[in-house]
Formats: sequence, C-alpha cells, structure tokens
Amino acid sequence: MAGGRRRADVRIGHDARAEVTGTLDKALREGRIDLAEYERRLVVVQAARVRKDLTPAVADLAARVSTADRERALVQLADALTDGRLRASAYADAEELLNRAVTYADVEAVVGDLDAKASHVERDQAIARIEAAVAGGLLDPAEQHDRLAAVRRAGTDAQLAALVADLPTGAGAARSPRASHADREAVVAQLQDAVEAGLIELSEFDERVRAVYAARLRDELARVVADLPPPSTSAEPAPPVEVAKTRWVPTVRAGQRAAVTAGIGFLPLFYLVLFLANSGFASAAIVTAVASVIVIVGLLVWGARTVAAANALERARPSSEEAEPAPAEPEPVARRKETPPRRRSLGGHKAGLASLTALMLPDGTPVAITGGRDNTAKVWDLTDNTLRHTLSGHTHDVRGVAAMVLPDGVPVAVTVSPNRTVRVWDLRDGSPRGALPKPARNSCAVRCLSLANGTPVAVTHNGSKAIQTWDLRDHKLLHHCSDDYSFGKAVPVVLPGGTPVVVVAGGDGHLRVLDLKTGVMRFRLTGRTQPVSSIDTAVLPDGTPVAVSASTDKKIRVWDLRSGALRHTITGLVHAKEAVVCTSLPDGTPVVVAAGSAENTMAWDLRDGAVLPYRRALRGDILSAVALPDRTLVLGLATDYATVGVRRLA
Repeated sequence: MAGGRRRADVRIGHDARAEVTGTLDKALREGRIDLAEYERRLVVVQAARVRKDLTPAVADLAARVSTADRERALVQLADALTDGRLRASAYADAEELLNRAVTYADVEAVVGDLDAKASHVERDQAIARIEAAVAGGLLDPAEQHDRLAAVRRAGTDAQLAALVADLPTGAGAARSPRASHADREAVVAQLQDAVEAGLIELSEFDERVRAVYAARLRDELARVVADLPPPSTSAEPAPPVEVAKTRWVPTVRAGQRAAVTAGIGFLPLFYLVLFLANSGFASAAIVTAVASVIVIVGLLVWGARTVAAANALERARPSSEEAEPAPAEPEPVARRKETPPRRRSLGGHKAGLASLTALMLPDGTPVAITGGRDNTAKVWDLTDNTLRHTLSGHTHDVRGVAAMVLPDGVPVAVTVSPNRTVRVWDLRDGSPRGALPKPARNSCAVRCLSLANGTPVAVTHNGSKAIQTWDLRDHKLLHHCSDDYSFGKAVPVVLPGGTPVVVVAGGDGHLRVLDLKTGVMRFRLTGRTQPVSSIDTAVLPDGTPVAVSASTDKKIRVWDLRSGALRHTITGLVHAKEAVVCTSLPDGTPVVVAAGSAENTMAWDLRDGAVLPYRRALRGDILSAVALPDRTLVLGLATDYATVGVRRLA
C-alpha cells in the first residue's frame, strides 16, 4: 500500500503527459468529451506534477458514452418507435435525453427497458390468438372486447403474455402481413381512379388517403377500397401508345449555361494539367490537356450555336404568328379559363408561422415546407395548395426549415428548434430520417447546399457565434466553428473555386465572409451599411457569385463575392425591407425579391439593379421562392399575416 502511494507520488515527465493527452485526443474524437471539456482537462494535464494529478483528467472517460454508442442508441430508439415499443409522444423526450447523456448509465436508463416493451408484431400475435379463440367458441364477444382493449393498453411482453396465457397457440388463420410503401401507393392509385370515375368525392378521397397512410396491415388497406371495383386486370395487353417525341428547342439560357460550364471547368482542368506535368506524368498531362481543350471548345461552340439558333427562332416567331389566321371569338374566353388564379394561400399554423422554404421534387411537383410555433412543420403541394404531410416530433417552435434533393434522388427537409434539436425528414412520405447529433444551443436557422465534391450538407447557426455543418447522407457532424463577433444572419455558399464559405451579418452592419470549415474570416464586404435585416446569395448567369443584403437604411445592396466589392445599390424604397430572396425567371433572368411590413413585394434584376414591373401582396420578414420551368412562385406572409400567400412572379 505504501508502495502504491509512492508510485502515485512519483513525478512525471513529458512522456506521461503525452500519453494522457493522447487518451484525451481519442476521447474527443470518439465524442466522449466536447472541445471545452477537452481544453479544461488539458489544462489539468499540463499542470500535473505527479501521477496522481493525472487521474482526474482520465478517470471517468471509460464510463462516458461515445458518439458511436449514442448513435446506436438513437437507432435503437428509432427502431422502437417504428415497431411500436415506444410511443411517438415519448420519443422526443427520450431522444433529448440521449442527446444529453454523458455516461453509459444515462443511456441505459433511456433504452435499457425497450426490449421488454410490447411491439406491434407481438400485439398482432396476441390479437390473432384472441380472434382465433372467439372463432373456436372459447371466448364470448364481451370478453373479446375487454381483452382487445387490454392488449392495446399493454406496455410490456409480460403483460401481453398474461392476457393470452389461457388461450391455445397456433389456432386460427395467420395474421395479415404488414403493408409496404408499394402496397399503399397501389391503393392510392386505385382511389385516384375512383375519383376520376366519379365513384367518390374529393373530400372522401382525402379521408381515405389519410386512412391508407395510417394503415399498418394489408387487411386494413383492403377495407379502405372494399366498396370500390378492383383495378382492371385484363389479360390481353393494351396496344402500345405512340408518344410523340418532343423536339428539343434551343434557348439562350441553355447556351449561356454551356459557356458558364466551360468557364468554370477551365481552371480546375488547367491546374490538373500543371500538376500532372510537374509530377513527371508528361503523357497523362498531354492527354488530359487535349481532352480538356476538346471538351471546352465543344461547349463554347455548342453554346454559341444554341444562342444563335434561339435568336433566329425568336425572330422567326412574329412572322409565323402573322401568317396564321386570326382566332375565333371564343378564344379569349378559353384563355381566361386556363389562366391560374393570381392569389393563392396555404393554411397556416395555429400559433403562427416561424419559417418557410420551397423545393421542386424530382417528379416536378413544387412543394412548400412551413415551420410553425405549434412545434410542427407542414409540407404543402403548390399545384393545388393541399397539405401533404405534417412533420411532428419537435417540442419547441420550428424556427428554421430547409430542403434539398440528395444525390440518390431522395428529397429531404431539415427542421431546427432552439432546444438543441435538428431533424431530417423524408419528403416522399413525411417519415423521420433521424436527428442530427450535437446541435448548438438556440439554433434558429438552417440552409441546405451541395459542396464542390457533391456532398449534401445542412448548415445551421444559432444567431450568435456558432455555425455547424452536417453531412446529410450519414448525419455526421463535419464542422463546428465559431466567430469572434456575434451575428444575426448567416447564409452559406460555394465559391467558383469550390471553397465553401458563409456570409454573416452582425448588428453593426458589417458583412463578412468566413471559411465554412474553420470559421476564419476570408475577407470583408466593402461598404458599411446600417444593421442588416436579411441576406441571401445567388450565382449570376456569367458565373459571378453575389450576396444581397437588405438593411434598415431603406437600401438593398448587391456584392461580388469574388472580389468583395459592392456591385450596385438599390435605392428609392419608401420603407425598409425585412426579407430578401434570390431566384430566377423562366427566361433565366436572375432576380431578387424583397418584402417588408409596409409595402408590397417588389423585384429587381440582379445584374444591373433595374426594378421589374412585379408587385405582389406579400409582407413581413418571411419569404421564399421556387423557380419552375414555366413560372416562378414567391411565398410569404399574406396581407392578413396569418396565412402563407403564394404569388406568381412571372
């Protein structure tokens, strides 16, 4: 024992400190401690003089939970929610406890009893035994009702086993298999056919669709369409339908895109050739240079010919229209019927709107995602303004929402609440895809974008100093950086060279461009402004990345993100604008749309700051837009400030 005390009191050198520091580094990588805790313990290690002084720095590391184990526990929690062992109302609290868990004992307290919980499959088996007993005359209907109610209330496997312990096993027909996504889509298609045939009304269609997506078994799906004729299953194949091939029409925008692609691709290819040549791969450098020249020249030639063809086609249209006979009188009436209504509105949230974004799905359907102060987000179909999904699971206001299409074609939405919760949702069916780990406190905004290497990321900030970046494919935290100054607005963008940056604006009116990975300031946007109320970014047709800011001095400024210089200032506003969003018109014109509390929405050309003849009745500090092939939709607060207005910009 005295020898043990002597070993503890022996002085230590650099090797012992380095060993303990390596242990702390490993714990930081594994997520057992955060950066602040790591630095605090590192101070203890550096100050240690004898071996016993090192013990407080590493004594509890083995008991602290790692990020990988926390992720496994979150997956276990999600599986329990899916198979019914955990109620949806308790899932959010359990997930919050897991995110805050420090030790394995904390994790065990959350997921330790999940295996003993009763799942949907076990309840179905118990119900099947009860129904078989009723069919065999062992139970009367009254007792069947009581036992089925008790099965639904049962929380554990032991409670279920006690309810059917006196019933024979293996009797009766097998329980209906669980319904898949394909089964539900087939039933929805059958319901759509029934609406077109006039068999059911649209209101009844909505009710049945909700029942379809709530169904868990195929028998439940069959009951939804039991009174409808079965889908046509004719054995004789239908004759092939000849589909007219759509001839590609040259456009100026397509030619401009080809030129921009050639310009952007030139520099990476040029540096690649230099690298190969300097590394001794002369043959590879020559082959790469020849191939690059062929591709770039081909793109430029194709773009020039496309622009020339588009201009020639545009000049030829008036003469062809004059040659056609004048239409009959009923023509204007038909045209008025086809014109969509100018003003549309989406249903709001009970406690008010907090965030908004829009996205075009891979199938061409435009959708809007709204975040509310009622702890939910909602997905709306912008073709008919109907509610597609309600995203439930947050326990606080949904302050930020963003959306994008992943490389595998799956559209997702990311929602943010200030209680350290960031969730990812599948927009195809509204199902949760998990939560992003270790979000900062008071996160209030999120943006989605693709990095230069194609990685889809979500970028959040907490309106203060913290910026976080996650990979949306595996939900891994890529970067957590902070700035020396507080900022209220932050918008990420990828520069032409592939560098990801974030444009931040503080209350002093300064706009700075930070490196998204490190948080180090790259440069400052020249030209001081008043406090900034909103910022957004865009890329012009010539490839120039720009940032747009609206400030309290009743001006909108457009900045060049390559040089940091001010391109132009939009003046003449009667009132200050509170929200800006960048989008484009169907002809490729880049525009910025701005809204405020005292004026209708206005739009300007981003290339020269010219005002466009578009004014729409949207107001407030929440604004979004989606560019479609034939129109551009702008979304924001309607004049009543209670609903989301949808306005056609062009």
